[in-house]
Amino acid sequence: MRLQRFGITALISLVLIVLSGCGSDSHHEAAEMPQPLEVKLTVNPSSAKMNEKVSFEAKVTQNGSNVDNAQEVTFEIWKDGSENHSKVTVPSAGDGKYVMLKSFTEAGKYHVISHVTADSQHSMPSAEFVVK
Repeated sequence: MRLQRFGITALISLVLIVLSGCGSDSHHEAAEMPQPLEVKLTVNPSSAKMNEKVSFEAKVTQNGSNVDNAQEVTFEIWKDGSENHSKVTVPSAGDGKYVMLKSFTEAGKYHVISHVTADSQHSMPSAEFVVK
């Protein structure tokens, strides 16, 4: 009887230890999760003429602050229906902005994706634009 009571007490103690450990781990993990990365992609002008410079800008913020130290910001651009995608990695221009200027020699509808990696997160906003 005494051995059985000891076994029940030990089991209850073990369950309480496991439950308290799980609770503190999940609280600890929640405190370490980074704020979401926000990326706003703009293309200007959204309707350009051939050989006219088009500006691509990824504005990167996190928790309301500019992110100037992203691990990587790459613009991927391709013409609608084409298999040929160009990728250009750009440095920070300051104030959370990553900018690329490019002109196009062929008319058509184009697509752009900005690949942004910062603070162990990745964001890929996309946009379309036209070259006439």
